Amino acid sequence: MHTLSIPTPVGLVLARAGPRGIRRVELRLLEEGEGRPNRELLELARRIERYFDGQRETFCDLPLDYEGLEARRVSVYEAVRRIPVGQTRSYAEMAYLLGLTPRAVGAALRVNPFFLVVPAQRVIHADGRLGGFAGREGVKEWLLRFEGAWPG
Repeated sequence: MHTLSIPTPVGLVLARAGPRGIRRVELRLLEEGEGRPNRELLELARRIERYFDGQRETFCDLPLDYEGLEARRVSVYEAVRRIPVGQTRSYAEMAYLLGLTPRAVGAALRVNPFFLVVPAQRVIHADGRLGGFAGREGVKEWLLRFEGAWPG
């Protein structure tokens, strides 16, 4: 397994990759030891840097390793990856698009293993409330403001 720590304005991002692609991208509270990065992780780090430089970077073409994830979660992640920078969608919109319930979309995003790469921050409640972000709602709001998708 390859790993790489990537400093960002919202905290340290720890990324892991295997032979089939990126396996995990997590916002961490504590720094962990770093392993050997591979080509995908170095590309991810370059794109994260571009994103935080305001270059509206997307991560749609980075290979993700979905091994062990149920098809329903994968469909949510792939649909959320296509939400453009600076835009939001509601849990209900995503649910309708995918033939799921809003609760199922929320449940998949609550355990999203691909921070920023699957931009869960862009999915909010239909009434405009932010909704959860795995206990880091302040980070969600910061990211949406940074992307120009949230007033303030």
